[in-house]
Amino acid sequence: MPGRRARWALAGALLLAGCAPSGAPTPPALAPLGLLEISFDGLGSTQAHSQVRPLALEESGAGLELSPLSVSVTDVGTRGSGGTRYITATYRVRNAASNGTPSGTARTNLTLLAAGVSDNVDGTALRAMTVFSGAPAPAGVARSVLPTHALDYQPAAEQVRPVAGGEDLQVFLESEVAPGSFTRGGVPVSSYSDLGVTTVFPYGYVVRTPAGGRTLSANPAAGQYDGRVAISVRVPLQPNDNAQTPVAGSARDPWAFRMTFLVVTDSATRVTQTLEEQSLPDSQVLTRAAAAGATGVNVLPGNAYASGGTLPARRVCQVRTADAAGAPGATYLVNSCP
Repeated sequence: MPGRRARWALAGALLLAGCAPSGAPTPPALAPLGLLEISFDGLGSTQAHSQVRPLALEESGAGLELSPLSVSVTDVGTRGSGGTRYITATYRVRNAASNGTPSGTARTNLTLLAAGVSDNVDGTALRAMTVFSGAPAPAGVARSVLPTHALDYQPAAEQVRPVAGGEDLQVFLESEVAPGSFTRGGVPVSSYSDLGVTTVFPYGYVVRTPAGGRTLSANPAAGQYDGRVAISVRVPLQPNDNAQTPVAGSARDPWAFRMTFLVVTDSATRVTQTLEEQSLPDSQVLTRAAAAGATGVNVLPGNAYASGGTLPARRVCQVRTADAAGAPGATYLVNSCP
């Protein structure tokens, strides 16, 4: 049952294994452009908002210019019984550095990769997570925040469904976000510290045009925002609990947090079928892939994708959301590798 909503403004052989199979192709090249931080605030109110801030950058004129467009917060279900909050911040994207200097070249597959920095919370891509009172969110809450496409509750279906135009989540293999997969001037970097981060997580959000393409033109005019990107997550509603302080779950829900990203261009054009899309027809993914010019689709465990003859698929069986790759206590969006 929906709760509060607040809005601002080759199947078979061709299904490729996604857990670093032998003979796997060389990972696509990721070219880093800089670091930025997206903030979410007022999440338990009708005044939810989001802002972007560049983080320390090594290159002059690096980063990416974003402008906030809207924030959506939708609560679905009951506290303590699977109730979930779905949060999306949508941004306009200009093919320019954070300081507004336009790029002299067109860019394709601009991606905001979730990344860890030294003061993030509990090994995640999140920092400064607080509740309404301003106190830090309870231990473990940050690890329960998971990436999604933009989602909305649809009463006729009695479930959440992807928002058209907001299906921007992209997942990767761990090998694709290892340090050596990032190149500067065609030279692989040697460590995450060279990128200004402690780790890069194998998920992010891909910039698209309003028509669904992936390329932003060179030399955009001032105020010319050709791209859009939806940064979307879900988090469980905290239960009412007499053993906790405060007792009310709403007082322990995250009210504000910031999310840190490494901006890159990706040489591979793919789309991702999320968990929430697995019950939908393959046409949901195929239409999006055609608009993007995608050459493949990432599928997650539990999928019933059967259109491999039209768009080849690869199975991504593990998507880390907290801690370093291989860490014993790491948490995941999915973790079903053999």
